[in-house]
Amino acid sequence: MLTHTQRRLVNVLLGSFENALVEPFLNLNAIKINPIFLIGPPRSGTTVIYRWFTYYLDEKIAYISRLADLYPDGAYFLNWFGLKMLGKKLEIQTPHSYGQVKGMTALAEGNRLWPWCEDSLDGQVKLNARHLFDRTNYQKEKVVTPNVYHFLHKVIRKQCLLMNSDILINKSVHNTIRIMELKQLFPTAKFIGIIRDGRAVTKSLINARIDINGNSKNWWGVKPSNWEKCQLLPPHLSCGKQWEGLLNDMETQFEQIPKSDFINIRYEDFLSEPFVELKKVYSHFNLKFDFTTNQGDSLKTPKDYKQYFTENELIELNESISKKLLQWGYN
Repeated sequence: MLTHTQRRLVNVLLGSFENALVEPFLNLNAIKINPIFLIGPPRSGTTVIYRWFTYYLDEKIAYISRLADLYPDGAYFLNWFGLKMLGKKLEIQTPHSYGQVKGMTALAEGNRLWPWCEDSLDGQVKLNARHLFDRTNYQKEKVVTPNVYHFLHKVIRKQCLLMNSDILINKSVHNTIRIMELKQLFPTAKFIGIIRDGRAVTKSLINARIDINGNSKNWWGVKPSNWEKCQLLPPHLSCGKQWEGLLNDMETQFEQIPKSDFINIRYEDFLSEPFVELKKVYSHFNLKFDFTTNQGDSLKTPKDYKQYFTENELIELNESISKKLLQWGYN
């Protein structure tokens, strides 16, 4: 595994090669982009739905591969070579961990591409990863700078050109709080909001904190607008409020765009009837689809959250996020 510094050096070298020997032969300005972004709080089932959504589309799609995610400046050359050797990795059953599907040409979240991913990092982690975002000239007070626009359009147009599609599908939970910026970058962008029972999400978020940070009290994942108020709460309340805050942020932004540009899916409904829920999405966005292969039995129902919390923790969690639970039909 390369270090951040080594990856940056490789990215610069690949970018120099691609800029001099590949890009002059690419007419990127002629490429149309119609992106579809899957968003929602972390641990809401976004990765599972992302993979099913792309697998059953009966038309060509483009996506951000892990190669493009890791080395965006050499995205075209690397993916041309990778796809020739390995092909597209869109299998539903490919192993994944916390949103990252295994395989270099597989679907990626694109976290390194999005300059605002830095918002969710803290302390030494943020310092160590800063070079991943300096190509975008990211500024908090003005997110979509000319450099951000140029950088993201360049990488994504390369993916669309290489994969011969104007439909690009990407999933990143960090985009949940950046819907308006994405509409500014890509006016034709569509969004799929994934909702899951906040108590199940809370359980999974706590486990992710422990697995990744070694401590259930250390924050993990994208920060909603209510982050400063909930970061110091006990883990079961902090994670619950993270879920609630991200859904509030998502809903507020959806109110500002046409209803035809977004649709919501409940994860539990998807587990129960995946093809029914997928058909709703495909029909809403006028996408071609084919359900000739039935893999509904491959979906596994997660373990119940009720046995995870103490009785008092569950009471406190229910009281803390009750309004949002009821809003989305969770008793």
